[in-house]
Amino acid sequence: MKLHHLRALTAIAEQGSINAAARVLCVSQPAVTRTMRELESEVGVPLITRNSWGVSMTDEGRRLLTRARLIVHEFERAEADMAELRGVVGGQLRIGVSPLAGATLIAEAFVPFRSAMPEVAVEFREWNLPKLLDNLRNSRLDFALAAIPGEPPVDAFVTCEPLLSFPTAFATRRGGRHAGATRFADLQDAEWLHADATEQFPRYLEAVFARHDLPPPRRITRCTSNLLTSKLLLNVDTVMALTRHVLILDPDSQLVQLNLPEDPPTLQMALLQREGTILTAPSDYFIHCVREAASRHRDASVPA
Repeated sequence: MKLHHLRALTAIAEQGSINAAARVLCVSQPAVTRTMRELESEVGVPLITRNSWGVSMTDEGRRLLTRARLIVHEFERAEADMAELRGVVGGQLRIGVSPLAGATLIAEAFVPFRSAMPEVAVEFREWNLPKLLDNLRNSRLDFALAAIPGEPPVDAFVTCEPLLSFPTAFATRRGGRHAGATRFADLQDAEWLHADATEQFPRYLEAVFARHDLPPPRRITRCTSNLLTSKLLLNVDTVMALTRHVLILDPDSQLVQLNLPEDPPTLQMALLQREGTILTAPSDYFIHCVREAASRHRDASVPA
């Protein structure tokens, strides 16, 4: 089993077809087909199946793919390290972010990083927490910054380093129907808005209402589009959990914090890395810039 076999497998999985994989690898389609036949012959099981819409992985292929991605990614990192030692400038950095991370520490950290490493190709990918964790496990990301509600996730493959805390509150549009609500009973018929891709927030909301001897709210709407979420908050009588700094830093905001008996869980801004990852120089320096930015916010005792 050679590296070009594993590169072909990962390219096919990511591109969804042999033709597309060949374009990414800058080789011919017959060459990729031949490489896959060699790999399947060596491992003794089928790894891909061809169908009308492209190629899909067999169970055996998916199992090998997990390890193949790690090997290919670590080899690319080793190449980057050796290139740096030879004085070659450049490299690549793939960073995962959650929406709150993208709006806070990332931009502040990027300024000194770009000044020090102008030749590094940087890619930011915004995903929810489950997607970030999945891509870290599969080594599709160098590291990630995410806002985590409550306790950090327990994951054998990912380390979590808390950086900042963000108190949260329920909010609605200023002057709206729910702006004066002080009890959860006042919000039984409200349109509750959230961006959680899992069922964690609906379950949390159900528990909150139960603590106040109320049935769950009748309308809970999931929206993972930041632009649409903003439009709904400002134009519809919705209620949503937001970080307090959104309201504090903008006194003229069209949103108002609700004075309810309890607030949502504090969000932890955390640095996520795959367990055992050996950082490249660009990764190491960007993380240094992130930690420096977080430290400045903590020392100043102001919202990030």
